[in-house]
Amino acid sequence: MRDEAMTDERFLRHLDAYGASPERWPSELRAGAEAALARSPALRAAVDEAMSFDRLLAGSPPAVEDARIDRLLSAVGAGARAVPQDGLMLLLLGRMPRRTVAGFCAALLALGWLTGGWLAGTLPAPIQAPRGQELALLHDDVVTLFDGDSQ
Repeated sequence: MRDEAMTDERFLRHLDAYGASPERWPSELRAGAEAALARSPALRAAVDEAMSFDRLLAGSPPAVEDARIDRLLSAVGAGARAVPQDGLMLLLLGRMPRRTVAGFCAALLALGWLTGGWLAGTLPAPIQAPRGQELALLHDDVVTLFDGDSQ
């Protein structure tokens, strides 16, 4: 196809590909593009729009106020808090209110802290040994009952 016979559709396709600046167009397409621009006001409007877009891309981004960012983050946070989160707790407990899940997690944390304290020996053991028997520490990790018999 000759350069002079560039259709509007072909011109728009090249305009999307190369932008509004004629320097970016391949030299073999420029003559046909200029002829198409001379005959079509719609193509000139498309080039003006593409130039505006190119200027927008070349410029610096607009300044955004901190208050606008804060409002956006607050809205996103509120939306995220309103939707139940899927995760391990959902798999284990099913859907339940957040306060219930938070209480359950706090109870598990306290239970783990108490158990760790008992095992480490920093907290007193919750179960007392029966009378006449003593606790013997045979190893750092194993606590056994010892009543004095050699059985």
